[in-house]
Amino acid sequence: MRPVIGFLLKTYPKLSETFILNEILELERQGLNLHIFSLKRPSDSHFHPGVAQVNAPVTYVPSLLPQHDSALEKELLDTHIRLYQQDSNHYLSTLQFYLSRHEERRLHEFLQGGYLAWKLRQLGITHLHTHFANIPTAIAEIAQAFSGLSYSITAHAKDIYLTDKIALDRRIAKAEFVLTCTDYNRRYLEEISTSRTPIHLAYHGLDVARFSPKPRAQLSDFPLILSVGRFCEKKGFPYLLNACHLLKQIGIPYRCAIVGYGPLEKAIQQQIDELGLTDHVTLVGKLTQDQLIEYYQKADIFVLPCLVTEDGDRDGIPNVLLEAMAMELPVVSSDISGISELVTSNRNGILVPEKDALSLAQAMESLIRQPELRTTLGIAGRLTVLENFGLTSNVGAVKDWLVAAVKQPRRPQTRLLSDLLKLAVS
Repeated sequence: MRPVIGFLLKTYPKLSETFILNEILELERQGLNLHIFSLKRPSDSHFHPGVAQVNAPVTYVPSLLPQHDSALEKELLDTHIRLYQQDSNHYLSTLQFYLSRHEERRLHEFLQGGYLAWKLRQLGITHLHTHFANIPTAIAEIAQAFSGLSYSITAHAKDIYLTDKIALDRRIAKAEFVLTCTDYNRRYLEEISTSRTPIHLAYHGLDVARFSPKPRAQLSDFPLILSVGRFCEKKGFPYLLNACHLLKQIGIPYRCAIVGYGPLEKAIQQQIDELGLTDHVTLVGKLTQDQLIEYYQKADIFVLPCLVTEDGDRDGIPNVLLEAMAMELPVVSSDISGISELVTSNRNGILVPEKDALSLAQAMESLIRQPELRTTLGIAGRLTVLENFGLTSNVGAVKDWLVAAVKQPRRPQTRLLSDLLKLAVS
Protein backbone atom coordinates (compact mmCIF):
# COMPACT_ATOMS: atom_id res chain seq x y z
CA MET A 1 0.00 0.00 0.00
CA ARG A 2 1.37 3.41 -0.98
CA PRO A 3 2.11 5.73 1.97
CA VAL A 4 0.05 8.85 2.50
CA ILE A 5 1.88 12.19 2.52
CA GLY A 6 0.45 15.08 4.50
CA PHE A 7 0.09 18.43 2.75
CA LEU A 8 -0.16 21.39 5.14
CA LEU A 9 -1.61 24.68 3.84
CA LYS A 10 -2.68 27.88 5.51
CA THR A 11 -6.04 28.03 3.68
CA TYR A 12 -7.54 25.44 1.35
CA PRO A 13 -8.94 25.92 -1.18
CA LYS A 14 -7.83 29.45 -2.05
CA LEU A 15 -8.69 31.18 -5.30
CA SER A 16 -5.35 32.97 -5.62
CA GLU A 17 -3.24 29.81 -5.09
CA THR A 18 -3.79 27.97 -8.35
CA PHE A 19 -0.14 26.89 -8.34
CA ILE A 20 -0.79 24.77 -5.23
CA LEU A 21 -3.98 23.30 -6.66
CA ASN A 22 -2.18 22.42 -9.91
CA GLU A 23 0.63 20.75 -7.94
CA ILE A 24 -1.79 18.67 -5.86
CA LEU A 25 -3.67 17.49 -8.96
CA GLU A 26 -0.47 16.58 -10.78
CA LEU A 27 1.02 14.77 -7.76
CA GLU A 28 -2.14 12.67 -7.62
CA ARG A 29 -1.96 12.02 -11.37
CA GLN A 30 1.59 10.80 -10.82
CA GLY A 31 0.46 8.32 -8.17
CA LEU A 32 0.91 9.99 -4.77
CA ASN A 33 -1.63 9.58 -1.99
CA LEU A 34 -2.13 12.91 -0.23
CA HIS A 35 -4.05 14.11 2.80
CA ILE A 36 -4.56 17.88 2.94
CA PHE A 37 -4.44 19.74 6.26
CA SER A 38 -5.63 23.34 6.30
CA LEU A 39 -5.12 25.78 9.15
CA LYS A 40 -8.05 27.93 8.03
CA ARG A 41 -11.34 27.39 6.30
CA PRO A 42 -11.76 29.32 3.04
CA SER A 43 -13.49 32.67 3.05
CA ASP A 44 -13.90 32.71 -0.75
CA SER A 45 -17.26 31.83 -2.23
CA HIS A 46 -15.67 31.06 -5.62
CA PHE A 47 -13.50 28.00 -6.21
CA HIS A 48 -11.68 26.71 -9.24
CA PRO A 49 -13.40 23.71 -10.88
CA GLY A 50 -10.18 21.74 -10.36
CA VAL A 51 -10.88 21.61 -6.61
CA ALA A 52 -13.62 19.07 -7.30
CA GLN A 53 -11.06 16.83 -9.04
CA VAL A 54 -8.81 16.53 -5.97
CA ASN A 55 -9.04 13.06 -4.41
CA ALA A 56 -7.22 13.87 -1.18
CA PRO A 57 -9.35 14.20 1.95
CA VAL A 58 -9.14 17.51 3.80
CA THR A 59 -8.77 17.96 7.55
CA TYR A 60 -9.27 21.45 8.95
CA VAL A 61 -7.09 21.94 12.01
CA PRO A 62 -9.17 23.55 14.80
CA SER A 63 -8.20 27.13 15.55
CA LEU A 64 -9.07 29.80 18.08
CA LEU A 65 -8.89 32.38 15.31
CA PRO A 66 -10.44 34.52 13.93
CA GLN A 67 -13.03 34.29 16.69
CA HIS A 68 -13.49 32.22 19.80
CA ASP A 69 -15.35 28.92 19.43
CA SER A 70 -15.83 26.84 22.57
CA ALA A 71 -16.20 23.55 20.66
CA LEU A 72 -12.93 24.09 18.80
CA GLU A 73 -11.22 25.19 21.99
CA LYS A 74 -12.32 21.96 23.70
CA GLU A 75 -11.09 19.87 20.78
CA LEU A 76 -7.66 21.49 20.92
CA LEU A 77 -7.38 21.28 24.72
CA ASP A 78 -8.57 17.65 24.87
CA THR A 79 -5.83 16.70 22.42
CA HIS A 80 -3.20 18.44 24.52
CA ILE A 81 -4.43 16.69 27.65
CA ARG A 82 -3.91 13.34 25.88
CA LEU A 83 -0.41 14.38 24.79
CA TYR A 84 0.46 15.41 28.34
CA GLN A 85 -0.95 12.23 29.86
CA GLN A 86 0.98 10.12 27.39
CA ASP A 87 4.39 11.60 28.23
CA SER A 88 4.40 14.63 30.51
CA ASN A 89 8.18 15.10 30.31
CA HIS A 90 8.15 15.19 26.53
CA TYR A 91 5.15 17.50 26.53
CA LEU A 92 6.90 19.94 28.87
CA SER A 93 10.10 19.87 26.81
CA THR A 94 8.07 20.69 23.69
CA LEU A 95 6.37 23.52 25.55
CA GLN A 96 9.78 24.77 26.68
CA PHE A 97 10.98 24.75 23.06
CA TYR A 98 7.92 26.75 22.03
CA LEU A 99 8.47 29.33 24.78
CA SER A 100 12.18 29.68 23.97
CA ARG A 101 11.75 30.36 20.25
CA HIS A 102 13.26 33.57 18.95
CA GLU A 103 10.10 34.70 17.17
CA GLU A 104 6.81 35.98 18.56
CA ARG A 105 4.82 33.49 20.62
CA ARG A 106 1.39 32.61 19.28
CA LEU A 107 -0.54 30.21 21.51
CA HIS A 108 -2.75 29.00 18.69
CA GLU A 109 0.37 27.77 16.82
CA PHE A 110 1.35 25.60 19.78
CA LEU A 111 -2.19 24.27 20.12
CA GLN A 112 -2.53 23.57 16.41
CA GLY A 113 0.91 21.95 16.29
CA GLY A 114 -0.05 19.47 18.99
CA TYR A 115 -3.37 18.69 17.34
CA LEU A 116 -1.66 18.22 13.98
CA ALA A 117 0.89 15.81 15.49
CA TRP A 118 -1.90 13.76 17.04
CA LYS A 119 -3.96 13.67 13.86
CA LEU A 120 -1.03 12.72 11.65
CA ARG A 121 -0.18 9.79 13.88
CA GLN A 122 -3.82 8.67 13.99
CA LEU A 123 -3.73 8.53 10.20
CA GLY A 124 -0.33 6.82 10.06
CA ILE A 125 1.26 9.73 8.17
CA THR A 126 4.98 10.04 8.81
CA HIS A 127 5.92 12.87 6.44
CA LEU A 128 4.37 16.32 6.09
CA HIS A 129 4.99 18.79 3.29
CA THR A 130 4.19 22.43 4.02
CA HIS A 131 3.57 25.27 1.62
CA PHE A 132 4.99 28.56 2.92
CA ALA A 133 7.87 28.85 5.37
CA ASN A 134 6.06 31.11 7.82
CA ILE A 135 2.99 30.02 9.84
CA PRO A 136 2.44 26.56 8.27
CA THR A 137 6.07 25.57 8.81
CA ALA A 138 6.09 27.04 12.32
CA ILE A 139 3.22 24.69 13.14
CA ALA A 140 4.89 21.77 11.36
CA GLU A 141 7.99 22.37 13.50
CA ILE A 142 5.91 22.16 16.68
CA ALA A 143 4.21 19.01 15.39
CA GLN A 144 7.65 17.55 14.78
CA ALA A 145 8.70 18.39 18.33
CA PHE A 146 5.65 16.53 19.63
CA SER A 147 5.83 13.48 17.39
CA GLY A 148 9.15 13.17 15.59
CA LEU A 149 7.55 13.22 12.13
CA SER A 150 9.61 14.52 9.22
CA TYR A 151 8.62 17.57 7.23
CA SER A 152 9.67 19.42 4.11
CA ILE A 153 8.97 22.95 2.91
CA THR A 154 8.03 24.78 -0.24
CA ALA A 155 9.02 28.40 0.35
CA HIS A 156 7.67 31.15 -1.89
CA ALA A 157 8.17 34.91 -1.55
CA LYS A 158 6.40 36.78 1.25
CA ASP A 159 7.04 33.90 3.63
CA ILE A 160 10.77 34.08 2.88
CA TYR A 161 11.48 37.79 2.96
CA LEU A 162 9.19 38.75 5.85
CA THR A 163 10.13 35.85 8.15
CA ASP A 164 12.69 36.31 10.90
CA LYS A 165 16.00 34.95 9.59
CA ILE A 166 16.88 33.11 12.80
CA ALA A 167 13.51 31.33 12.80
CA LEU A 168 13.79 30.59 9.08
CA ASP A 169 17.25 29.06 9.50
CA ARG A 170 16.04 26.87 12.38
CA ARG A 171 13.03 25.62 10.41
CA ILE A 172 15.22 24.86 7.40
CA ALA A 173 17.65 22.94 9.59
CA LYS A 174 14.88 20.62 10.82
CA ALA A 175 13.44 19.97 7.35
CA GLU A 176 14.21 17.01 5.11
CA PHE A 177 14.52 19.39 2.16
CA VAL A 178 13.38 22.83 1.05
CA LEU A 179 11.92 23.75 -2.34
CA THR A 180 11.54 27.26 -3.68
CA CYS A 181 10.11 28.63 -6.89
CA THR A 182 12.99 30.83 -8.14
CA ASP A 183 16.76 30.60 -8.20
CA TYR A 184 16.77 34.10 -6.70
CA ASN A 185 14.94 32.69 -3.66
CA ARG A 186 17.20 29.64 -3.54
CA ARG A 187 20.35 31.77 -3.32
CA TYR A 188 18.78 33.89 -0.58
CA LEU A 189 17.85 30.81 1.47
CA GLU A 190 21.32 29.31 1.04
CA GLU A 191 22.84 32.52 2.40
CA ILE A 192 20.61 32.26 5.48
CA SER A 193 20.95 28.53 6.07
CA THR A 194 23.64 27.27 8.46
CA SER A 195 22.65 23.61 8.01
CA ARG A 196 23.11 20.96 5.35
CA THR A 197 19.44 20.72 4.47
CA PRO A 198 19.16 20.49 0.67
CA ILE A 199 17.55 23.55 -0.92
CA HIS A 200 16.23 22.82 -4.41
CA LEU A 201 14.93 25.04 -7.19
CA ALA A 202 11.42 23.94 -8.13
CA TYR A 203 9.74 26.19 -10.65
CA HIS A 204 5.96 26.17 -10.64
CA GLY A 205 4.61 23.92 -13.36
CA LEU A 206 1.82 24.91 -15.71
CA ASP A 207 -0.68 22.72 -17.55
CA VAL A 208 0.34 23.98 -20.99
CA ALA A 209 -2.40 21.96 -22.70
CA ARG A 210 -5.03 23.86 -20.73
CA PHE A 211 -3.39 27.22 -21.37
CA SER A 212 -3.22 26.81 -25.12
CA PRO A 213 -3.90 29.76 -27.46
CA LYS A 214 -6.58 29.67 -30.11
CA PRO A 215 -6.49 31.68 -33.35
CA ARG A 216 -7.19 35.27 -32.40
CA ALA A 217 -9.88 37.42 -33.90
CA GLN A 218 -9.11 40.33 -36.22
CA LEU A 219 -6.95 43.06 -34.68
CA SER A 220 -8.97 45.47 -32.56
CA ASP A 221 -8.76 49.24 -32.87
CA PHE A 222 -8.63 49.27 -29.06
CA PRO A 223 -6.14 46.58 -27.90
CA LEU A 224 -7.03 44.98 -24.58
CA ILE A 225 -4.39 45.26 -21.83
CA LEU A 226 -4.93 42.59 -19.18
CA SER A 227 -3.54 42.43 -15.64
CA VAL A 228 -4.24 39.83 -12.95
CA GLY A 229 -3.30 39.70 -9.29
CA ARG A 230 -4.28 40.30 -5.70
CA PHE A 231 -4.94 43.94 -4.94
CA CYS A 232 -1.92 44.36 -2.71
CA GLU A 233 1.09 46.68 -2.82
CA LYS A 234 3.65 44.32 -4.36
CA LYS A 235 1.61 43.90 -7.57
CA GLY A 236 2.19 47.57 -8.47
CA PHE A 237 -1.28 48.35 -9.83
CA PRO A 238 -1.02 52.12 -9.10
CA TYR A 239 1.91 52.27 -11.55
CA LEU A 240 -0.15 50.46 -14.17
CA LEU A 241 -2.93 53.03 -13.74
CA ASN A 242 -0.47 55.91 -13.99
CA ALA A 243 0.91 54.36 -17.18
CA CYS A 244 -2.62 54.03 -18.55
CA HIS A 245 -3.16 57.71 -17.77
CA LEU A 246 -0.04 58.62 -19.75
CA LEU A 247 -1.28 56.60 -22.73
CA LYS A 248 -4.63 58.37 -22.56
CA GLN A 249 -2.93 61.78 -22.49
CA ILE A 250 -1.11 61.13 -25.77
CA GLY A 251 -4.15 59.64 -27.45
CA ILE A 252 -3.12 55.96 -27.57
CA PRO A 253 -6.23 53.78 -28.02
CA TYR A 254 -6.59 50.89 -25.58
CA ARG A 255 -8.81 49.15 -23.05
CA CYS A 256 -7.55 47.71 -19.76
CA ALA A 257 -9.08 44.98 -17.60
CA ILE A 258 -7.71 44.19 -14.14
CA VAL A 259 -8.75 40.85 -12.64
CA GLY A 260 -8.39 40.37 -8.90
CA TYR A 261 -9.47 41.28 -5.41
CA GLY A 262 -7.86 42.30 -2.15
CA PRO A 263 -7.39 45.01 0.46
CA LEU A 264 -6.46 47.81 -1.99
CA GLU A 265 -9.55 47.47 -4.18
CA LYS A 266 -11.16 50.71 -2.99
CA ALA A 267 -7.90 52.65 -3.38
CA ILE A 268 -7.43 51.31 -6.90
CA GLN A 269 -10.99 52.22 -7.89
CA GLN A 270 -10.51 55.68 -6.40
CA GLN A 271 -7.34 56.17 -8.47
CA ILE A 272 -9.21 55.10 -11.62
CA ASP A 273 -11.86 57.73 -10.89
CA GLU A 274 -9.36 60.48 -10.05
CA LEU A 275 -7.35 59.89 -13.24
CA GLY A 276 -10.47 59.91 -15.38
CA LEU A 277 -9.92 56.32 -16.54
CA THR A 278 -13.41 54.93 -16.00
CA ASP A 279 -13.95 54.63 -19.77
CA HIS A 280 -10.61 52.86 -20.22
CA VAL A 281 -10.01 50.65 -17.16
CA THR A 282 -12.35 48.03 -15.68
CA LEU A 283 -11.96 46.09 -12.43
CA VAL A 284 -13.29 42.64 -13.23
CA GLY A 285 -13.25 41.12 -9.73
CA LYS A 286 -12.75 37.45 -8.87
CA LEU A 287 -12.60 34.85 -11.63
CA THR A 288 -12.12 31.11 -11.68
CA GLN A 289 -9.27 29.77 -13.79
CA ASP A 290 -11.64 28.78 -16.59
CA GLN A 291 -13.09 32.30 -16.69
CA LEU A 292 -9.61 33.80 -16.62
CA ILE A 293 -8.55 31.73 -19.63
CA GLU A 294 -11.34 33.40 -21.60
CA TYR A 295 -9.84 36.79 -20.73
CA TYR A 296 -6.37 35.65 -21.78
CA GLN A 297 -7.87 34.63 -25.10
CA LYS A 298 -9.44 38.07 -25.64
CA ALA A 299 -6.43 40.10 -24.47
CA ASP A 300 -3.66 41.57 -26.63
CA ILE A 301 -1.08 42.48 -23.96
CA PHE A 302 -0.45 41.32 -20.39
CA VAL A 303 1.05 43.73 -17.85
CA LEU A 304 2.07 43.15 -14.21
CA PRO A 305 4.36 45.87 -12.75
CA CYS A 306 5.57 44.02 -9.63
CA LEU A 307 7.66 45.82 -7.03
CA VAL A 308 9.56 45.28 -3.78
CA THR A 309 7.78 46.89 -0.83
CA GLU A 310 9.56 48.79 1.92
CA ASP A 311 9.32 45.82 4.29
CA GLY A 312 10.88 43.52 1.66
CA ASP A 313 7.77 41.74 0.40
CA ARG A 314 7.92 40.78 -3.28
CA ASP A 315 6.80 38.21 -5.80
CA GLY A 316 8.91 35.29 -7.01
CA ILE A 317 7.65 34.42 -10.47
CA PRO A 318 3.92 35.24 -10.54
CA ASN A 319 1.99 32.30 -11.94
CA VAL A 320 -0.14 34.63 -14.06
CA LEU A 321 2.97 35.52 -16.08
CA LEU A 322 3.40 31.84 -16.93
CA GLU A 323 -0.27 31.59 -17.86
CA ALA A 324 -0.22 34.67 -20.06
CA MET A 325 2.97 33.58 -21.84
CA ALA A 326 1.54 30.10 -22.42
CA MET A 327 -1.42 31.82 -24.09
CA GLU A 328 1.05 33.63 -26.41
CA LEU A 329 0.35 37.01 -24.84
CA PRO A 330 3.29 39.45 -24.89
CA VAL A 331 4.07 40.30 -21.27
CA VAL A 332 5.41 43.43 -19.62
CA SER A 333 6.69 43.18 -16.06
CA SER A 334 9.36 44.50 -13.70
CA ASP A 335 12.98 43.44 -13.49
CA ILE A 336 12.87 42.27 -9.88
CA SER A 337 13.30 39.04 -7.94
CA GLY A 338 13.00 35.89 -10.09
CA ILE A 339 10.99 37.43 -12.94
CA SER A 340 14.11 37.73 -15.11
CA GLU A 341 14.46 33.93 -14.85
CA LEU A 342 11.26 33.73 -16.90
CA VAL A 343 11.28 36.90 -19.01
CA THR A 344 14.25 38.00 -21.11
CA SER A 345 13.54 41.53 -22.23
CA ASN A 346 12.87 41.96 -25.95
CA ARG A 347 13.12 38.19 -26.52
CA ASN A 348 10.01 36.74 -24.92
CA GLY A 349 8.58 39.81 -23.20
CA ILE A 350 9.59 43.24 -21.93
CA LEU A 351 11.03 44.10 -18.52
CA VAL A 352 11.04 47.62 -17.10
CA PRO A 353 12.39 49.09 -13.85
CA GLU A 354 10.06 48.78 -10.88
CA LYS A 355 7.97 51.78 -9.80
CA ASP A 356 8.50 53.50 -13.16
CA ALA A 357 5.19 54.42 -14.79
CA LEU A 358 6.86 56.23 -17.71
CA SER A 359 8.95 53.20 -18.74
CA LEU A 360 5.89 51.02 -18.30
CA ALA A 361 3.80 53.30 -20.54
CA GLN A 362 6.55 53.33 -23.19
CA ALA A 363 6.64 49.52 -23.24
CA MET A 364 2.84 49.32 -23.51
CA GLU A 365 2.82 51.93 -26.29
CA SER A 366 5.46 49.99 -28.20
CA LEU A 367 3.34 46.84 -28.12
CA ILE A 368 0.12 48.68 -28.98
CA ARG A 369 1.75 50.30 -32.03
CA GLN A 370 3.49 47.11 -33.23
CA PRO A 371 1.16 44.10 -33.59
CA GLU A 372 3.97 42.11 -35.19
CA LEU A 373 6.12 42.60 -32.08
CA ARG A 374 3.24 41.34 -29.96
CA THR A 375 3.09 38.19 -32.08
CA THR A 376 6.86 37.60 -32.00
CA LEU A 377 7.17 38.01 -28.23
CA GLY A 378 4.02 35.96 -27.61
CA ILE A 379 5.28 32.97 -29.61
CA ALA A 380 8.67 33.13 -27.87
CA GLY A 381 6.97 33.35 -24.49
CA ARG A 382 4.99 30.16 -25.01
CA LEU A 383 8.14 28.34 -26.12
CA THR A 384 9.85 29.41 -22.89
CA VAL A 385 7.01 27.98 -20.81
CA LEU A 386 6.99 24.75 -22.81
CA GLU A 387 10.74 24.29 -22.36
CA ASN A 388 11.13 25.13 -18.66
CA PHE A 389 7.78 25.29 -16.87
CA GLY A 390 5.79 22.22 -17.85
CA LEU A 391 3.63 20.80 -15.07
CA THR A 392 4.47 17.13 -15.61
CA SER A 393 8.25 17.47 -15.44
CA ASN A 394 8.43 20.12 -12.71
CA VAL A 395 5.96 18.40 -10.38
CA GLY A 396 7.60 15.07 -11.20
CA ALA A 397 10.76 16.34 -9.50
CA VAL A 398 8.72 17.36 -6.44
CA LYS A 399 7.18 13.89 -6.34
CA ASP A 400 10.63 12.26 -6.39
CA TRP A 401 11.86 14.37 -3.47
CA LEU A 402 8.74 13.57 -1.44
CA VAL A 403 8.98 9.83 -2.10
CA ALA A 404 12.64 9.83 -1.08
CA ALA A 405 11.80 11.67 2.16
CA VAL A 406 9.22 9.03 3.06
CA LYS A 407 11.43 6.07 2.20
CA GLN A 408 14.69 7.33 3.67
CA PRO A 409 14.26 10.29 6.03
CA ARG A 410 17.50 12.06 6.84
CA ARG A 411 16.67 12.21 10.55
CA PRO A 412 15.61 9.29 12.76
CA GLN A 413 12.13 9.71 14.20
CA THR A 414 11.78 9.86 17.96
CA ARG A 415 10.37 7.26 20.33
CA LEU A 416 7.23 9.34 20.79
CA LEU A 417 6.21 8.58 17.22
CA SER A 418 5.60 4.91 17.93
CA ASP A 419 4.00 5.77 21.24
CA LEU A 420 1.52 8.04 19.58
CA LEU A 421 0.69 5.38 17.02
CA LYS A 422 -0.04 2.85 19.75
CA LEU A 423 -2.17 5.27 21.68
CA ALA A 424 -4.05 6.40 18.57
CA VAL A 425 -4.95 2.78 17.82
CA SER A 426 -6.11 2.16 21.35
